[in-house]
Amino acid sequence: MRFLIIFFILFLFLFTDIGFSHKINTFAYREGNRIIGEAYFADGSPCIKCRVELYNKEGNKIFQTITDEKGRYSFVLKEKGSLKIKVIAGEGHLAEFELEGIKEPESESKLSKTSKEKKVSKAPKKSYTNKLSQSFEVVSNIDKKEIKKLVKEAVKEETEGIKNLLIEIKKDMDKVRLHDIIGGIGYIFGIWGIIILLKYKKRY
Repeated sequence: MRFLIIFFILFLFLFTDIGFSHKINTFAYREGNRIIGEAYFADGSPCIKCRVELYNKEGNKIFQTITDEKGRYSFVLKEKGSLKIKVIAGEGHLAEFELEGIKEPESESKLSKTSKEKKVSKAPKKSYTNKLSQSFEVVSNIDKKEIKKLVKEAVKEETEGIKNLLIEIKKDMDKVRLHDIIGGIGYIFGIWGIIILLKYKKRY
């Protein structure tokens, strides 16, 4: 009887440990039209060569790829709506992640066109002042695009370190620790003890 109890404890511990360690997690984010993500097991090890499937908000599969040697995946996709990402590691192991869609602001070309039409309607058609104003507006638009590009590159460099730090924190939080496993085993044994106690009371 004692041997059976010891065997049961060892079996339960190994089964729980294996089950938790093979749980997978994934996350993803957008950088323009590019989607970047990573998949990893509960112990932090990368989910290598796992299938990654993308579904649109209607539930249709629109893309498929696999993770690399570091458990990462990256691809360009024009789909702007919300997406569901599924990472399949085999043997029933599945991780899902909901990626929000992009809310596009009103395009600058439409705004500049509207403002240009208003300015032209107010001024004479072949006025020297009007031509000068239009030339200045073209130069101004070029400068805006250049400034926006420079700012975007500078911000990307500054936030890259913060982004990597947040990724590491999330991975660390997703890890299953030994005390979590022991706690789960203790909970199972607690229920098992209550069942035995109830059976004992019924018998006597």
